Amino acid sequence: TPKPSSAASDVYKRQYLKESIKYLLRSYPVIYPYVKEVERMYNMSHDELQERNERIFLNIFRKAYTKSSFYHKLYTEAGIKLEDIKCLGDISKLPVVTKDMILHQSDALLTTSKWKLLKNRTSGTTGTPLTVFEDWKSIWREQAYFYCYRKRCGYTYGQPLVSLRGNLGKKDTMMYVHISNTLYLSSYNINEQTVWAYYKGIEKRSPRAIEGYPSSLYNLALLLKDKGLYCNIPVCFTSSENLLDFQRQLIEERFHTKIFDHYGTTERTIRISESIKHDGYFEDPGYSINEYLKDRVISTSLINSAFPLIRYQSSDVVILKENTKDERVSIDRIQGRSGNCIKGKDGSIYNNAALTFILTYSHNIRYAQFIQKKNGKVLLNIVPEAVFSSQNLDELKQMIDLKIGLSNLELEINLIKEQDLIYTTRNKYSYIISE
Repeated sequence: TPKPSSAASDVYKRQYLKESIKYLLRSYPVIYPYVKEVERMYNMSHDELQERNERIFLNIFRKAYTKSSFYHKLYTEAGIKLEDIKCLGDISKLPVVTKDMILHQSDALLTTSKWKLLKNRTSGTTGTPLTVFEDWKSIWREQAYFYCYRKRCGYTYGQPLVSLRGNLGKKDTMMYVHISNTLYLSSYNINEQTVWAYYKGIEKRSPRAIEGYPSSLYNLALLLKDKGLYCNIPVCFTSSENLLDFQRQLIEERFHTKIFDHYGTTERTIRISESIKHDGYFEDPGYSINEYLKDRVISTSLINSAFPLIRYQSSDVVILKENTKDERVSIDRIQGRSGNCIKGKDGSIYNNAALTFILTYSHNIRYAQFIQKKNGKVLLNIVPEAVFSSQNLDELKQMIDLKIGLSNLELEINLIKEQDLIYTTRNKYSYIISE
């Protein structure tokens, strides 16, 4: 792994320590009880799983009704009494919760003291930050689902892994974390100047698996193709964006791998994984209750009762299979996660999921939209909150510099009104518009 410059060494060390601690806190000895719980659900019959889900749902509903000021107000104003919800079939009586409804009152959803919880923020494809909370039990359950699914796909935690996600910024190209046996590659630095270093780093570690955004993996695969290079990584895990057929084909060809795709949300309300046979997707058992409508998904999380999200609406679209012999593999594909990319002066490509990290750690921004008409030149339109300040603008520029590098981008930032955002002809908002 190349040594970082002295100016960046402190940031590098902090990131190394952060990734090491994260792994330790979510390692197999810690999540073992939850792994066993998930494995039992994989082996349950349909009726057994439904009975279990109903019991968990009723417990979460009653806790939300009695301990969450948001839900108590929402349900009482809707005329719903505690005793009205007696079974899973009654869930349709409850009002739908949208992101806008909870955007500025996340604390009101809580059913326990906030000091016991960890805070996270998501911008999603709309670039609108939402604060969510998790207790350690929900974090460990989430990791248990990852552990069980990946083991079924042929990868066990601790085996060599390459991670091509948003962990590293523009200034750190790669980092090897010893305790997790993971080589992190910056998804913000995939270009002609780094491809050889990435290739040699991968070859040196002989990884069992690679994980990353589909577009990041595809961009690296394109550069490998240009150089006539191949890697040999048996298993590949993709997430956070739509996996397109042409992306899958090139990634599997250049990495000599087999892709297993996954869909989830930072809100932890839904979890869908590709089947081992690659014949569709399935709901990870016991994770949530999902209602699939034509233009949206309504989900109820079963893993986080401290910050309950009951009948929470997402704008993503899930396409169900028309005919299936396996009731668990009932999903054909997931839509709504695809996005355009912007390109830096050095040829690096920054995708939808990667750029959401910028908004995740910026403050008081309601909407954002990247518009590019020329490589290396970007217009960033933001819709600020009323309390947006010059300090927030400086923080935003610092985050863009960290992840992309302001020297790699001719950037213009405009403050606009919400009605000035650009929508498609189908009235769909795009986080990135690239012409």
